[in-house]
Amino acid sequence: DDFSDQSAKKQELMADAFSAYFLAHDSGGDMTSEEISNLHAIAYSVGDCEVTNEAHHGTPSQRKCATVWGSSLADSDRGRKFKLQDVAKEFESWYTKIDEMDDSCDCPTKSSSA
Repeated sequence: DDFSDQSAKKQELMADAFSAYFLAHDSGGDMTSEEISNLHAIAYSVGDCEVTNEAHHGTPSQRKCATVWGSSLADSDRGRKFKLQDVAKEFESWYTKIDEMDDSCDCPTKSSSA
């Protein structure tokens, strides 16, 4: 069952993304750039590479990318707060691309510029 194989990973990445969003938002934790960089490093350090394990929580890069995405969403939204449901909807769209992202959290779409 694909859903159960991916549910731990999806839930963990959602938790990473949501926490980064709220910690980075100026109406939330209002973290500095340095604190946000530390958050990305911590997320990276707790990733695992057991991609065939049902309890897989995301690779180090995927965990970091989730926090990058969440904090970027907060940064792009200065002065306005998303409803939780809106963040969840945005996450669902972002999550569909997670397996295509590279270490810089970009999806190779039109051309790769690395």
